[in-house]
Amino acid sequence: MLIFRSLLILTIILFILRIFFSWRYFKNIEKKEKKEINEEKYTIIQTILSGDSRLKEDLSANLKNTHKMKFMWLIDKSDLSAYETAINILQEFQKNINLENRVEIFLIDEVPQELNPKIFKISQVIEKVKTEYTIILDDDTVIDIERIKEFGIYENYENSQNEWLVTGIPYNYGTKGIWTNMISAFVNSNSFLTYFSMAYVKETRTLNGMFYMGKTDLFRKYNVFENIKYMLCDDLALAEYMLKRKVEIIQTAVFCNVRTTVKNFTSYMLLMKRWLLFSKIYMKNAFSLKFFTLVLLPSIMPFLLLITGLILGIKYNVFVFLFFAVKSSAMYIFRNKMLKKKEKSTVILYEIASDLILPVIFIYTLVTPPIIKWRNKKIRVMDGKIRYE
Repeated sequence: MLIFRSLLILTIILFILRIFFSWRYFKNIEKKEKKEINEEKYTIIQTILSGDSRLKEDLSANLKNTHKMKFMWLIDKSDLSAYETAINILQEFQKNINLENRVEIFLIDEVPQELNPKIFKISQVIEKVKTEYTIILDDDTVIDIERIKEFGIYENYENSQNEWLVTGIPYNYGTKGIWTNMISAFVNSNSFLTYFSMAYVKETRTLNGMFYMGKTDLFRKYNVFENIKYMLCDDLALAEYMLKRKVEIIQTAVFCNVRTTVKNFTSYMLLMKRWLLFSKIYMKNAFSLKFFTLVLLPSIMPFLLLITGLILGIKYNVFVFLFFAVKSSAMYIFRNKMLKKKEKSTVILYEIASDLILPVIFIYTLVTPPIIKWRNKKIRVMDGKIRYE
């Protein structure tokens, strides 16, 4: 039918457009001259929470990947498991590597209920940072050290009048388990096309809260963390706050391996619902024609295509499945060329499954109350502020 054919053609055009913009943005960064950075100029701040089976592995990986960067690990006083993990890591490292006081552990008092725990903790230590640059990094995120030379590009902004923040690009690599791989499929099939294509058209209006970096004095000058501590979506809140002060947000190609462990189907659905609700807040606060064309419409079109195919019959369902298969295969090739890491071919199947189940998650999110479970507490997602049930 004409409607189905039109939907399919438009969906293909949008996908090709996003691939093209993303690849051009990535290659433009690749062409820029890189230089070795002085790691002694950087401090990585991480808020650490126990519960993830990969916590020790991920924290250790960042220590191994760096040589002179400082680390501040922020741990709740009541989280004995996280504290023990941190101490065990340091003891193991001291046997083989002299850390030279690279790691400081801060035990933080209980966070007031109405505040964002991560931002509250960071606000307690930002004045104690002694280096020129500060990196905010989640405890389940590992920086690709091969890409870290890109920081040198932004250090050259020293002679510019512009104030800036840079943000990394999330991807999931080396994950295990069905539902963890399903989350990885969603992240990997969307993050590059979303962040890079929007950056290509100069529409970077949010940042990846799992990793961002800026001058320490900039965070202090605008009292950033104190001013956004009541916000649930801290990455969007921080971006909005800084953009209002004419601070430029720069999308980098510094890949960050985020390996969120998802144990079962329920956890998968709740995490996906949370992300979709957060996206809804972005649309309320930062909607634009470019966002509609490069993010919202490409997200809606496969859903419409799938529903139309189901209505029209099995022949059309075959075309939908073939589109998803080609799209997932193209993304597999696209990532391998950028990351220079050979993914398992099974990621194609997970991405197809992710595309097929996404309409169900959309419907589930629409028909259920906008409530998420976050750190064992229920929060109503309305305007980006923390509102406990």
